[in-house]
Amino acid sequence: MRRFRLLLLLLLLGTTPAIAQNLRLDRVEPLTWWTGMVNPDLQILVHGPDIASATVSVTYPGVRFLGTERTENPNYVFINLRIGADAKPGDIPLVFRNGRRTLTHAYPLLARGDNSTRQNGFDASDVIYLIMPDRFANGDTGNDRVAGMLEASDRSQPYARHGGDLAGIRKNLDYIRDLGMTAMWVTPVFENDMPPNYRIGAGFYHGYAATDLYRVDRRLGSNEEFRRLVAEAQSKGLKVIMDMIHNHVGTEHWFIKDMPATDWVHDQRVHGNTNYRTSTIMDPYASDRDRNSTIKGWFVDEMPDLDQRNPLLATYLIQNTIWWIEYAGIDGIRMDTHPYPYKDYMAEWTRRVLEEFPRFSIVGEAWMPNVATTAFWQYGANNAEGYESHLPSVTDFPLYYALGGAFHEIGGWDTGLARLYYTLSQDFLYTDPFKNVIFLDNHDLNRYYTSQGEDAAKVKLGLTFLLTTRGIPQIFYGTEIAMKGGNIDPDKRRDFPGGWPGDPVDAFTPAGREALGVSEVYAHLRTLTRWRETADVVHTGRLTHFVPENNVYVYFRHNEEATVMVVMNGDEQPRTLRGSRFAERTAGFRSGRDVLTGTEVTDLEAITIPGRTAMVLELRR
Repeated sequence: MRRFRLLLLLLLLGTTPAIAQNLRLDRVEPLTWWTGMVNPDLQILVHGPDIASATVSVTYPGVRFLGTERTENPNYVFINLRIGADAKPGDIPLVFRNGRRTLTHAYPLLARGDNSTRQNGFDASDVIYLIMPDRFANGDTGNDRVAGMLEASDRSQPYARHGGDLAGIRKNLDYIRDLGMTAMWVTPVFENDMPPNYRIGAGFYHGYAATDLYRVDRRLGSNEEFRRLVAEAQSKGLKVIMDMIHNHVGTEHWFIKDMPATDWVHDQRVHGNTNYRTSTIMDPYASDRDRNSTIKGWFVDEMPDLDQRNPLLATYLIQNTIWWIEYAGIDGIRMDTHPYPYKDYMAEWTRRVLEEFPRFSIVGEAWMPNVATTAFWQYGANNAEGYESHLPSVTDFPLYYALGGAFHEIGGWDTGLARLYYTLSQDFLYTDPFKNVIFLDNHDLNRYYTSQGEDAAKVKLGLTFLLTTRGIPQIFYGTEIAMKGGNIDPDKRRDFPGGWPGDPVDAFTPAGREALGVSEVYAHLRTLTRWRETADVVHTGRLTHFVPENNVYVYFRHNEEATVMVVMNGDEQPRTLRGSRFAERTAGFRSGRDVLTGTEVTDLEAITIPGRTAMVLELRR
């Protein structure tokens, strides 16, 4: 009887139980916004049961309500606002009405903070330390298992989460800084609440299958902990680069489970999985089928491919990026799988971000087979279709491929160290090759120590080149301790020794590195990075190189104030160089100090270099 009376009352009020339930907001994103943004327009996604049936009104001084947009899914409404220059910080009332029911959501409008020490970007003066949080250090064992999440930590399983977190990174900031690093690239910290399947090698500790783009994974920490990590790193002289992905999300992402529109993602039944052939995007002879496979195919079955042609999705992703930059104060972004989304969207995303944060830096992962296809993605590229990416920096995979064989094969006309020479000789294709991010390895590649046959001498040669040539060097965590790994992804991403309570060896300490027998590589890297930090000539100086002879490669970094001569011997035998060959760069100099050993070279006319060795000579008059 009471239930009947309640139903009658609701009917008299013009409301039904279903409609009463509709006035519930499950998501309001972005979570907050700021006054004083360059672009005054803001689009707020609202998700709740049948929320599209409600009318929306917004009244706030300095804020103009531009209306709403709806999709075929009644659980979404998109609110368009224009934040005027005279708008003050406060709570904007978003008012939803359905019949006689009203719901008001106080939307936080914040004041932009002092950005003098934030969002400073990165450049060739930096050395970037790449960290995969789950495999670096476990600073808080209390978040190894989180109630309600689909996976807990288990170090016995290669594909499982191992428990590394933001607290572990924060605990070791002094180690990273003392190593001579000036920036950190942290692989994605977004929530990845995905069900693992270890039998088929499906684990999501890596972070590239986001299930919530506004939330740090609780097994890593919290949004506030990430913000704290950024602030502490910057206070120690470490910039922070955030990893983002706009090509795909995880199948458990909340908006995949209740999609706003049918064109929110590409239909896997039609396009299957990607062919991974990103050269089809600029190939003048590519078939539509191949190009569509690249762009519209899913990266893997667990990662739905986003269709950025949907303007609501495009705006959502762009605002998400801007939100994280302003909220956390990060200095840069590494954009995963940069060529896979629609390239016009990626150009607009980049333009919008740099418009809002002019000092900011972005590097796009352009995993391309050669210099020409890589250079296509950098801003100002000279291409037939007139495409302008606005992208400042690209990942230099062509140089990575050259480094793979340079010290690992007998030198010849186009082998050995000649690979480095010929790759750099194509730099005329880049708008600015000095902005390329260069590397020996990363989280997707075999460990350099393993690829070089576990030969420390070759690793030291590779590090010397990386830290003295043009570009922005990136070091993968563990390279400094000659970490091994290859083939399957988990093997490339081993736990850093000493990062977990109870580890038998702690490589964060000198004693631990001594026990592992890797002090030689660590000391070599640290010597170079600490010297490089104040060596402006390596940051911005010109590069002049000479054709390798007998697998010996000589190049110079020089400006008006300084000249550095780098000599690399890839041969097993010692070599003596004729100084007259390099007279155009050595004229006026009498000696040089080897940065690596501290020894003096007093005769530049006849320089003898041992086999499998490098010299970095600061020339003196």
